[in-house]
Amino acid sequence: MPTTNDTKLSRHTTWLFSFGAIAAGIATSYALSGLGQKVTAAAYFAIVAIGGFASTYLTKARVRGAVLSFLTAGAVAAVAYYFLVSSLFSTATQVVADTGGAHAQGVQAGAKLGNTMGMFVAVIVFLESIVAGIGGAIAGDKARGSGGFAALGAMARSAR
Repeated sequence: MPTTNDTKLSRHTTWLFSFGAIAAGIATSYALSGLGQKVTAAAYFAIVAIGGFASTYLTKARVRGAVLSFLTAGAVAAVAYYFLVSSLFSTATQVVADTGGAHAQGVQAGAKLGNTMGMFVAVIVFLESIVAGIGGAIAGDKARGSGGFAALGAMARSAR
């Protein structure tokens, strides 16, 4: 049974879907971290893609509104990961350098390594978030007006 516009959520709900999907993806990735990097990346991608699909399929939002919300949420996640990874690598490098007695060089090397690794991880998180979210949002928009199984079929076709 096709959904009508009367039963759909507000167009502003896309922000909830985007930030909620990314937060749920990050939490699930940490929960599954023992299964390996490929599994955690796939789980994160799937959760964000499902959030993107729901952001247009279940709401009155246009695709561009969903795209904007996922771009913003992806940027926020990238900045957060940048600071986290930068801090972790910087601290770890300083601790290792301090054990060798080269504190000043350790601080310098830690800052450079932290910034480099933080930027690398931030770019990956941003790209994965926007590709999954925007892809899901476009699939959700294409599936609008069709029933449940047709919508699932459209989402599966978009994943190929």
